[in-house]
Amino acid sequence: MIGELFIGAVGAFGGTVGLSLLLNAPPRSILPASLTGMLGQLVYMILRLHMGQSLIASYFFATVTVAVICEICARVMRMPSTIFLLSALIPLVPGYSFYAMLLALVQDNGMQAARCGMEAVQVVAAIAVGSAVTSVVFRAMMMRRLRRAEKIQ
Repeated sequence: MIGELFIGAVGAFGGTVGLSLLLNAPPRSILPASLTGMLGQLVYMILRLHMGQSLIASYFFATVTVAVICEICARVMRMPSTIFLLSALIPLVPGYSFYAMLLALVQDNGMQAARCGMEAVQVVAAIAVGSAVTSVVFRAMMMRRLRRAEKIQ
C-alpha cells in the first residue's frame, strides 16, 4: 500500500517537473506545481484504491484539490493560476485509458474500445468540471471581496 503511494507520488512529481520545464514555466513555479501534482495523484490514489470511491468521483475530487491549491499558489505568488494548473493536472490525465482504447481498436475489439473510450471521456469531463467549478468559485469570491472593498471606501 505505502509502496504504491510512494511510486505514484514520485512519478507524479517527476512528470510535473518535466512538463513544467517543457512548457518553460517560471522557475519559481516549478516546485509548487510539482508538489501540487504529486498531492493530486495521492488524493486520487487514496480515494480510488484505498477508500473504494468511483473512478469519476476520485478524479473530480483530486482535480478540485489540485485546482484549489493552484489558485492559492497563484494568489500568494502573484502569478496566473494556469501556470500551476497546466503542469499539476498532468498526472491525472487518463493516458492509459486512451492507450487501451487505441489498442482495442487495432485488435478489432470494438466493445473494449468503446468501454475504454467512454471511461477516458468521463475522466476528462470530471477533470474539466472540477477545474471549472473551482475557478468559478474563486472568481466569485474575488468579485465579492472587491465589492466589499469598494463599499468600504
